[in-house]
Amino acid sequence: MGGLIFTERIHVKYAGGRAVEAPLTLGQINTLEWLGDDTRAGLYRMMEWAVTVPDGTTLRDVTDTLAVLVERHESLRTSFVTGDGRRQVVSGSGQVAVDVYETDADAGSPVGPEEVTDLISALQAAPVDDVADSLFRAAVAMRDGAIRVVLIACSHLAVDCESLAVVVRQFNHLIRHPDERHAGPLTHQPADQALVENSTRGRRRAEASLRYWRQLTSRMPQSLCAMPRPADGDEREVHHDYAVPASGGEGQPLGCWLDSPALRLALPHIAARTQTTLPMVLSAAFCAVVSWRTGVTDLVFASLANNRIGREMHDYVGTLAQDSLLAVDAGTTSFDELVRRTGGATLRAAMHGLYEVRLLQDLQEEIGDRRGTLFQRDCASNINIFFDGETRPSGPPEAAQEALPRTALRWHIPPYFRVLLLMRVIDSDGEPLLGLTTGHADLIPAAEIESLLLGIDRLLAAAAAGDVDLRRMTEITGLTPVVRGPEWLRVDNCWIELPEVQAVVDEAVQAPARVFAVPDDDGRPVLTAYVAAGGAVSTPREAHRACLGLLNGRYSAMAPGRYVICARAPEDTGDPDAWRSQPVLAEGDGREAQR
Repeated sequence: MGGLIFTERIHVKYAGGRAVEAPLTLGQINTLEWLGDDTRAGLYRMMEWAVTVPDGTTLRDVTDTLAVLVERHESLRTSFVTGDGRRQVVSGSGQVAVDVYETDADAGSPVGPEEVTDLISALQAAPVDDVADSLFRAAVAMRDGAIRVVLIACSHLAVDCESLAVVVRQFNHLIRHPDERHAGPLTHQPADQALVENSTRGRRRAEASLRYWRQLTSRMPQSLCAMPRPADGDEREVHHDYAVPASGGEGQPLGCWLDSPALRLALPHIAARTQTTLPMVLSAAFCAVVSWRTGVTDLVFASLANNRIGREMHDYVGTLAQDSLLAVDAGTTSFDELVRRTGGATLRAAMHGLYEVRLLQDLQEEIGDRRGTLFQRDCASNINIFFDGETRPSGPPEAAQEALPRTALRWHIPPYFRVLLLMRVIDSDGEPLLGLTTGHADLIPAAEIESLLLGIDRLLAAAAAGDVDLRRMTEITGLTPVVRGPEWLRVDNCWIELPEVQAVVDEAVQAPARVFAVPDDDGRPVLTAYVAAGGAVSTPREAHRACLGLLNGRYSAMAPGRYVICARAPEDTGDPDAWRSQPVLAEGDGREAQR
């Protein structure tokens, strides 16, 4: 870490809190599922938050404040027993490691992003302390005896984004008010939350969440953003004058933040007029541009639920957030109506985000087997910070349109995770900052991200002055609906590309095969795969399972609805009548119920 020299590790002692063991909370179970069972800090991701402190703050001020926070919030001093008898174990006393570094930054100069990045890298590279707790750590960068920045790092098992914001908010307050540096009365803790979740009422809520997921997963598109792959050399021109970082090839991530004064000016006007919240307006704008671009009006996609329902959850510190599903009917010409629909959908989603993740996975597998689809979280919305401030406009509505020329797009390469299109909203100095991220820049390239972000920006600026007719989306935003060729079909509410389905079947059966769209009695297309015997499968069930196993990352394919295993392939494999004339060895839908 150029510019940082490690000077010492301080072990901050804490004591006086209760020591308790309890079952895992649903949030902890969910986090362990995607992090893995190894809970040592050096082997899985943490979340960091950089904090500047007032002049004159000492290391003792920092360590005293951290000790109070660990005593106050049990999740910061919790370890986990995984495997059989899994549980959380809260320590009544212990130590937290604080690493101190000397920086070569100029004394008194503003703390820059590179300085914070270097401190994060240094803390991540530091060995895990066998003496101190590993789920909560801190680092301090100093110059000539003065503290420049404090880095607070917590494991995902200890906090989610909103919990980390609570920790940082209380740290900032206690640093400035030393007389209040005490843990205070015991508040709602993860051990208490586990008891609530295991109560009759808690179990009913989790069961209701699974019923909600079942209802929506049974009809949602497999991929909301299933669109033709951009042709090589045929990507639309990027119109803004900025540098886009190099990101190409399959599985390459790309992200961009929309730094927009117009958006910030418009949001309060729209929220006040529709009597909703800023996050609801942002979600509605995202729904509007995605629906217009994809041609899908029945929108169902993953959306992060903070699960902070109830007064006792306001300052709760622990991992609570889980995915829910946001289901919005975008079939309206009024943006204000879409905002209200999105608001109602947001509240419904918020009520159904607490569940046992393994039960949800079983449910998704069952429905995927029946439909021939794979839930891939291809489109998602993560609004990490809910803005509690008033939504009073700071200027006239016309100011939003006038501010559009000041919009800037800030590109970055995010850590890779499997998502086709993710909207994120974070708090940036008290203002919402919206961004889009993809894990597949080959499918959602820079120009696509740009057009969606600018579409959101222009739509909100136009809506500041009054309701917008969504039939004018292209005129207002410049965003055009995608054009799909004749090889695209709508099957079970999913846009699929027949050649992509054919590629899945070919790889699955390892024999001559052909997929046709055959109308059922109601005229709806059923994907029917004719397969010659002698390959990797001999029954419809084997063929179906093999196809399902190949859907990961294939957003415009699904497994066929029917399989016909023939004795041999016809001479003309593209002729459905020729396949029908072959002797049939086995046929059926290949679903679990047919076994």
